[in-house]
Formats: sequence, C-alpha cells, structure tokens
Amino acid sequence: MIQVKIHVVVSLSLLFVMAGCVPTAELYIGKQVTAAPIAQLQDGENVSGIWQTFDMTINYQYQADGDIVDLAGQGELSQHYQLVYNRVRSLRVYLFLLDADRLVLETIEIPALLTTTEDMFTFNKQFKVSDGVKGFSFGYRGLVWDKDGQAYFDSLPANAAP
Repeated sequence: MIQVKIHVVVSLSLLFVMAGCVPTAELYIGKQVTAAPIAQLQDGENVSGIWQTFDMTINYQYQADGDIVDLAGQGELSQHYQLVYNRVRSLRVYLFLLDADRLVLETIEIPALLTTTEDMFTFNKQFKVSDGVKGFSFGYRGLVWDKDGQAYFDSLPANAAP
C-alpha cells in the first residue's frame, strides 16, 4: 500500500514538473533584441560579418537561397574573460531570427562546448526562414570561473516595450 502511494506521489510530481517545462528555444519568442548587434538577412552567397559584444565575438558567414540559409562560423570569449578567468563552467549560445521590429520569431541553439576561456567553438547550421524574418542576432548565457571566483554573463532578448 505504501509503495502504491509513493508511486502515485512520484507520478503526480513528474506530471507537474513536465507540464511546467518550456523548451529554452521558446522562452525568447516575442521578446525584443535591444542590446546586441543585429545583422540584416540578405540573399546571396558568402555574406560574412562579425558579431561582437563585450563578452564574445562571433565571426560568421552565410548563404541565403530563398527561404534556406546555411550559416557557419566560429566564436570565442573576449579577452576580458581569457585574461581574468581560465575555465568555462557553462555556455549556451543562441541564434535569434528577428522581424523588422527586432522581435524574436525563432530561436536556434548553437552548440558551444568550451572548457577553457581560450577555446573557440565552431558551428554550421542550415535552417528555413519565414517571410517575416528580416535579420538575426546571437545571444548567450555563460559562467566562467577560476580558483578566485566565478562570473555569470549574458546577452539575451528582453520583453518588448508595450
């Protein structure tokens, strides 16, 4: 009888937890990119650029053919993090597809597996864009550390102004 009660409690707990889970990619839809650079999406071959904030630099190149985009690049943490910290505890990098008002229409996660602050990550993504997509931006959330401490950093979309 006790095992049945435990099973019911565990099952209900898991159901509540799973019902409250939202995929990370959906958390930013409808939010506005305000503090990060925006790249206008252009048709053509070998369009390249540099996306840079205080925390990170991403060199990218893409080819847009109608509604299909092939995007490749590499990224690294800024000199600040490379000089002050030596390890990366976590890093999540995102590609935000934006409308003309800088609102996120879609989020694509970019693998960024770094162990030291001097590592680089590379990516190669192909995705389909809808008619409303006018540009893109990157975003991130990370944690670096060394024996003296740790630092969180991020650049993510905010709620749009009413």
